[in-house]
Amino acid sequence: MLGKTNDIETEKSTISRDMKIKGKISADGDVVLLGSVVGDIKCHSLSVEDTGTLKGNVDADVVTVSGKCDGQVSGDVVSIKSTGKISGEVFYENISIEEGAVVEAQIGKRKSKN
Repeated sequence: MLGKTNDIETEKSTISRDMKIKGKISADGDVVLLGSVVGDIKCHSLSVEDTGTLKGNVDADVVTVSGKCDGQVSGDVVSIKSTGKISGEVFYENISIEEGAVVEAQIGKRKSKN
């Protein structure tokens, strides 16, 4: 798939380190968070990088947290990296938590979307 361009590929939106956003974010594709968001994010895939902070709720198919999340995280696949910190609630179908990650949240299975 690498190098191919077609209509099926999802777009990637990056919120850079110097950006601070307040409000809801909705995207059909992937979101990479390097900066700060206060508000909810709904997208296909969210990656909260080491420098990223989110105070709000997440609804995504794939969620990767290397930075900080405070709120409700809901994803089919949730991956919390060693540098990640989550507080609030986490709902998942599949979850992985690396050694060193800080999880101060209630954790439970995600209800099916059917």
